[in-house]
Amino acid sequence: IFAGDVEILRGDLGRILYEATRDSTEYLFGDSITGLHQDAGGVHVTFCRAAPQTFDLVIGADGLHSAVRELAFGDHRDPVHDLGLYVSIFGVPDRYGLDHEGLLYSVPGRTAAIFSAPGTDGTVAQFFFTAPDGKAIEYDYHDTAQQQKILAGAFEGVGWHVPDLLGQMPAATDFYFDSVSQVRLDRWSSGRVALVGDAGYAAGPGGNGTGTAVVAAYVLAGELAAAGGDYRAAFTRYEHLLRGYVARGQKQARGGRDFLAPATEKKIRQRDRFFRMLPYLPAKALIRYLSTRTATAIKLPEYL
Repeated sequence: IFAGDVEILRGDLGRILYEATRDSTEYLFGDSITGLHQDAGGVHVTFCRAAPQTFDLVIGADGLHSAVRELAFGDHRDPVHDLGLYVSIFGVPDRYGLDHEGLLYSVPGRTAAIFSAPGTDGTVAQFFFTAPDGKAIEYDYHDTAQQQKILAGAFEGVGWHVPDLLGQMPAATDFYFDSVSQVRLDRWSSGRVALVGDAGYAAGPGGNGTGTAVVAAYVLAGELAAAGGDYRAAFTRYEHLLRGYVARGQKQARGGRDFLAPATEKKIRQRDRFFRMLPYLPAKALIRYLSTRTATAIKLPEYL
């Protein structure tokens, strides 16, 4: 078993949250924040397309390349730390016969995987590869065509299902590509602005990033409600409760490169032996522990 027995895909989670909040929340799709100015009256926000607005608080949950972080924390040195790995994910039609299963294929420094997407009629293709010669790849994270060219070049000559998957890549409507990076900041708030999830503390694969973001949103919302309008106290308490939890996830993710894209044939064989142990009970217990030790390493407060 490669994919989880219980799994919520990112798109499904987004839809669930949207449907639960759309009646009480104003959404602006296809827009982005271009400016933030704080004063005693709130945070004055300008947008690419929409009219300016003023808010009591701004919470940046806009990912690794956060515009909110750049605008509110621009005095910090670049907090994005490249882990020397790149990832691409996109959906493809299910013609591999997988059911709650996954397959992966590795050559040194490169791994391709396909796994079933429960509740859908599709399959997810996933690629990991290390930076060539250890040098960071320069790319525009808005330029999908350029990213697809980089991915195709990285896997040129690799066999297995890779040519078929890459052939389907241009038709994918959900293509994703980025560096595997962590965000490390010494504080997660600046005045009336705070960060949640990857914008403030991206971990990378294996670091429980999505789970941490959901936990963090719960804690931040609870602390804001409990603080009775004292947002400074709420932000301080939020960070105090989450710092250790986030650090554990980031530490775990830093070891992911050797597992996701082993550098040598020997390391690939070692990783594969680990997978072959999974049917045995002692290994199952170990996997359960390794996969949940960071996710459960926090006692959540109960907010009224």
